[in-house]
Amino acid sequence: MNSIYLNLGSNRGDCRANINRAVELISARYPVARVRRSMWVTTPSWGYDSPNEFVNLGVALDFDSPAHMPDPMGLLRAVKHIEQQVYPGDVHRDANGNYSDRYIDIDIIAIDNLAIESPELTIPHPRAAAREFVMRPMMMLCPGWNPGNAHLGLKKTIDQMNRPSIDQCRHSPKIPLTLVLDNLRSLNNIGSIFRTADAFAVEHITLCGISATPPSPEIHKTALGAEMSVDWSYSPDTLTAVRHLKEQGYIICCLEQVNGSVSLETFVPDPSKRYALVAGNEVAGVDPAIVEICDIYLEIPQAGIKHSLNVAVSTAVALWQFFSRLKGGFNAG
Repeated sequence: MNSIYLNLGSNRGDCRANINRAVELISARYPVARVRRSMWVTTPSWGYDSPNEFVNLGVALDFDSPAHMPDPMGLLRAVKHIEQQVYPGDVHRDANGNYSDRYIDIDIIAIDNLAIESPELTIPHPRAAAREFVMRPMMMLCPGWNPGNAHLGLKKTIDQMNRPSIDQCRHSPKIPLTLVLDNLRSLNNIGSIFRTADAFAVEHITLCGISATPPSPEIHKTALGAEMSVDWSYSPDTLTAVRHLKEQGYIICCLEQVNGSVSLETFVPDPSKRYALVAGNEVAGVDPAIVEICDIYLEIPQAGIKHSLNVAVSTAVALWQFFSRLKGGFNAG
């Protein structure tokens, strides 16, 4: 459901008539919305002393499509205009800025699970939980509603994730880890590993032997652009590439099940050192000649009947271990 929740209150004049008039104007303003009303709620004034009790009504506006809903700031302007239509010149505060009696007051309580915080409008209403005259109508209109977690569980938008551009990502800090892909046959696996390497700030990928290289539609299908954000190179021979990294001072880690392997969850990389992680062919694993010259063997503990994981999955699990341990000490990109 695409819903807007309002609370209408009055403690001057014919309170129910004032509120009913406001509801009529709201309905006319948004004719495509289905209007639902709560029961009337009568409470003492809130935030100041007054002999006049408040009458309040909760109103929900249900829209068939989010495209039909007004934008939040447009809605705010509309309800302020409607307040003046009901009783022109009505004000909600006295000359000293304190709350005062009013003919009509319309508050925006919630817009679905949207969260907004600005000088003009905060959604959900920041004082909703402390106001009985708000919470009682909301429980009638949206049972179980909680202003404290109204926006929890919703997927973040791309803007909320604040992701960098491809160029920014390529020049952003990285963990001291490079990946070596030893003769991977699946382009989908390669693309998936690119995507994981992007997520966990891997400094470089070396594609070796039969491993395909970008640009490739099949790699892009799972990389989704990460093949452009992660630095990579190609070597026709994995052993040559690994020896070169070893000469550069990299600690060579082999993702393989061998005697003397280290269970991955116990492995703690040293942030002052550089590592190269070798992931092997989908069928044969890491070439024995490469296994022989590696410094550390990492094995992922498993509890099921299968003895291994897909190479893209196992690489992702291993990269998370490196990233979670090293993310506090990024290298300059």
